[in-house]
Amino acid sequence: MRKRLALLAVATAAVTVVTAATSASADTRIIKGAYVYFDPTRNIFGVGDTEADGRTPYLDVRVNGGPLQTFPNHNGNGTWRDVRPDETGIRDGNSLAWRARVGGGAVSDWVYEQA
Repeated sequence: MRKRLALLAVATAAVTVVTAATSASADTRIIKGAYVYFDPTRNIFGVGDTEADGRTPYLDVRVNGGPLQTFPNHNGNGTWRDVRPDETGIRDGNSLAWRARVGGGAVSDWVYEQA
């Protein structure tokens, strides 16, 4: 029951962030063991862990066609982590290519959008 409540809280947080976003696309990718979302109102990503399977969820992202950046969430099942790629972050108008991935597991399709 506790695991279900933790998963429900994480999923609710992701939906809240996605529905609160009003500009750009605010897309989300949900795969077995992870979800990743982009919040265009703050130009950040969130990486959530949805399975107690010992696997780490990742965000893979390219900003303006630059090098692939990979961000893990090592915090465990039922948690999420906010991520800002690059030290300077994402600026409005940047082109983004991103996906959700689980180490040794599922991988989502790429999402292409403008910040």
